[in-house]
Amino acid sequence: MSETQTFELPRAVIPDLPVGEWACASGQRTRIADTGEGARSSFLALVCEHCGNISQNLAAARYHAVKLCDVSHPLAAPVVSESLPSAAGDFELEYQAFGFRGEAAEVLMSAAREWNRRGVESGDAKMKRKALRLKRKAIRFANCGRLGRSAICSLYPFEHKFYAPHDCGTDFCMKCAQGQRRALFGKYLRVILNAVAGGVPKGWTLARVTFTLRSDGSEITPERVKAFNSAVRFTVRKSVGSRNGFGFLFSDEVGFEKRGHLPDALRVAGGLNLHAHGLYFGPYVDWERTRDLWAAETEKRFGVPSTGFYITEVKGFRRDPERAVRWALNHLLKYLSKPPAVTAGRLAALILSFDGAKRVHALGRFYGRCPTKEKANCPCPTCRRMGLEKPGVLSFEGKFLPNGGSIPRLSLVGDLVAQGYLPLHGDGRTTDFGDCLAVDAAAP
Repeated sequence: MSETQTFELPRAVIPDLPVGEWACASGQRTRIADTGEGARSSFLALVCEHCGNISQNLAAARYHAVKLCDVSHPLAAPVVSESLPSAAGDFELEYQAFGFRGEAAEVLMSAAREWNRRGVESGDAKMKRKALRLKRKAIRFANCGRLGRSAICSLYPFEHKFYAPHDCGTDFCMKCAQGQRRALFGKYLRVILNAVAGGVPKGWTLARVTFTLRSDGSEITPERVKAFNSAVRFTVRKSVGSRNGFGFLFSDEVGFEKRGHLPDALRVAGGLNLHAHGLYFGPYVDWERTRDLWAAETEKRFGVPSTGFYITEVKGFRRDPERAVRWALNHLLKYLSKPPAVTAGRLAALILSFDGAKRVHALGRFYGRCPTKEKANCPCPTCRRMGLEKPGVLSFEGKFLPNGGSIPRLSLVGDLVAQGYLPLHGDGRTTDFGDCLAVDAAAP
């Protein structure tokens, strides 16, 4: 391998590097070696051959190379290829320093090791890909909010400096929950408003709907989640009597681990009941008939009938449809941001149970092409606050590729804050990014 060869690094992945030597774009080599005699082979350190500095992770090595050793480009690192066999050491990581998140990530990594073992024994490529997906998810979850993508203003690069926290995007992550909720709200609001803009036909309504699947206390599996969502779709279509003559949006929720209507000792399901909270726009449906359809469908799919069906009309819908839609959609999506667990094991089990399964589903008139935000240059919020007629444009620091892509520089949030970087809202990809500053900086 030549010293100038680089690899594309996925944004949300911090791969393990084998023992050896790798070169940055400037030719400065960084050696990857074990931390000491008797250390685990998976616990590696990045040693700078220019000054001998030892970094414990890739982000710290990049920061050291760029800021302290005057290396003009971040360290290039290889991708863990899905087509290559994974060694056992690839699934052995240290999580003691990550606290609660580390405990949950270790459970996810244990599941990844198990799927990798099955894939190696059976030769099944799907199992190996699932193991790799769980491994990456564990790494992202443990590092959620610890790293940030730094950006500088084109007019005042040394004074106006910002960073966007590098979130994991994992289901049931409380750091990412509110951001996902805002994104889904903006995604579906326009679709639903377009569906009701033509007027409300006679005999139609906008209603909040809830389906509940009773649990016997056993763990939820991805197969159970997918069967539950299929049962909800079948019941709604059967009750309405049409596949497209209505609009329905629903999201999956799981009960809380410790809090409930009954004392924990009397809770049979232990908070593992599956719920589907939905927003329905269509002709009036018969509650009793829909309840019976739901009971029959759950008995056919799960062996035990569930009669949990609830529907109520959204108040004020006919007087002010837009306001009613906004309120009902916000109420629906709040269930995605509720804390699901208090123990790391339960949280990891929920993440595993929804691995490969969607939590938000749209049917009928609500199943449409969602509007996309126009991509444009991000104005500097400090310049705008100063009242400049032509504010500066934010640009992310990192390595720019010949094909127009880029590898953003990831650094520890604590280091960025110490260097005077300010936090930003948004994900750094759309025009709403940089419109305002976050109130509090993310914790390192």
